[in-house]
Amino acid sequence: MNTAKNVPELFGSMVFNETVMRERLPKDVYKKLKQTMREGTAIDAEVAPVVATAMKDWALSKGATHYTHWFQPLTGITAEKHDSFISPTDDGGVVMEFSGKELIRGEPDASSFPSGGLRATFEARGYTAWDPTSYAFVKDGTLYIPTAFCSYTGEILDKKTPLLRSMDALSTQACRVLKLFGKDVKRVTTTVGPEQEYFLIDKADYAKRKDLIFTGRTLFGAMPPKGQEMEDHYFGSIRPRVAAFMQELDEELWKLGIFAKTKHNEVAPCQHEMRRCSPRPTSPPTTTSSPWRSCGVWRKGTASSACSTKSRSRASTGRASTITGRSRPTRARICSSLARRRAATCSFCSS
Repeated sequence: MNTAKNVPELFGSMVFNETVMRERLPKDVYKKLKQTMREGTAIDAEVAPVVATAMKDWALSKGATHYTHWFQPLTGITAEKHDSFISPTDDGGVVMEFSGKELIRGEPDASSFPSGGLRATFEARGYTAWDPTSYAFVKDGTLYIPTAFCSYTGEILDKKTPLLRSMDALSTQACRVLKLFGKDVKRVTTTVGPEQEYFLIDKADYAKRKDLIFTGRTLFGAMPPKGQEMEDHYFGSIRPRVAAFMQELDEELWKLGIFAKTKHNEVAPCQHEMRRCSPRPTSPPTTTSSPWRSCGVWRKGTASSACSTKSRSRASTGRASTITGRSRPTRARICSSLARRRAATCSFCSS
């Protein structure tokens, strides 16, 4: 296992973050963009083309050929439409271009996304709008631009817009309270530290379970133990194969500027956990599926499969628990048909 990684150099290497902005943007443009990110003000029309050009040049240097407005519709997963940077020239060739308009707004067809009956199909135009508070990043040859998603008439069609609005509302009310204590602040920023629990199952064992393949959860099998029979697995020593997965996961997340901090074994066989350390709620990527799409061992042809279970968020105002992938009764059941006891756990965990 290679442990000679330069983590500070690796961290955020695929992210268009403030360090890259300072290097590639004119000073006045950088200041205006920072003001938008810090105070939530509208983006200046003169700033967008300059930022788009700098973002495109940086993405090309990272091997990107396409860009996408990356959003979170009401499907429970993310959505993306990839467009290339190429534009035709008069002599039959192409040039690589990316305009401010393409950065700020996109127009994906919204007819096939859940909308709660807000619109008829022929009125289903949707818009994506760039969220400057979330850094763009490059993954698999594509520049990912985090965006909000709404209808032509302004109805919310995603999960990001309510988050941004709740952050703004919380900031407004917190500033009012702070003024009562003599603190004159313009904006209060929230932080969140989610935990992601998941199961690692050997690919050969996974292939035998049609319920996992077709539904992503267990539909049959032995019930999980109800006592403390598995306490020796909780916080136990990490198996070499699992440790290799966790290391690759950390490295891929660090490249995307994700603060992967903690990893350990959970209670059930093959159950593990990773935790991020208190980033902004809109730090990229923010969806539950992102870690697994980021990690190389999740790709086709590898020897393992990952099933996410839940994401737990801790904020300064309290603690929230959200079921994101598998319902709580099935958490320990995924491996239960493979193992009733610690000694008989699946081959991925025992290797």
